[in-house]
Amino acid sequence: MKMSINKVKSMICTTLTKSMPAIAFFGRMAFSFVFLITAIQDYADHYGGGAGGPLEKTMGPAVNVLSKYGSKALTFYFGMQVVAFDVRLIEFALISAKATAALWFIFGQSIPAYFLLVTQIFSTVIPFPTNLNDFTQNLTLIGALLYYIGLKHTIDNLDEEKNKENETEG
Repeated sequence: MKMSINKVKSMICTTLTKSMPAIAFFGRMAFSFVFLITAIQDYADHYGGGAGGPLEKTMGPAVNVLSKYGSKALTFYFGMQVVAFDVRLIEFALISAKATAALWFIFGQSIPAYFLLVTQIFSTVIPFPTNLNDFTQNLTLIGALLYYIGLKHTIDNLDEEKNKENETEG
């Protein structure tokens, strides 16, 4: 029994078209798993060693000095009392935002990709990594997120154009 090349191509395209949502889901799951692992690792670095994470090590002393003297200046000039500020709170917020956005990213929306992008930029730029390998890995993840956001935007635009064409025909 001979099968023509067109039939084989049609079968392959049909199979890929029907299995693509599952492949995309597992791809998003694998990609979000990277962010979940980094969030867990950041949490372990932050609370496991007791010395705090990289944000506390690099920005902690500067924030403490600014809050100490800023509190004195605001109290003197305006009579306002400034609450003590802890850098660990910001670091914990970044860790929890990264973990939450990674879980949310599995469902294929672009909003969690923007959250992941912002948290990845903050965790790359603010506590500038001393290890070049960590820095390049962070930049790679930022590039992959930008690629995903651009691809998602393109697919959404194609879907809108397809819907407009169907409305004008019908």
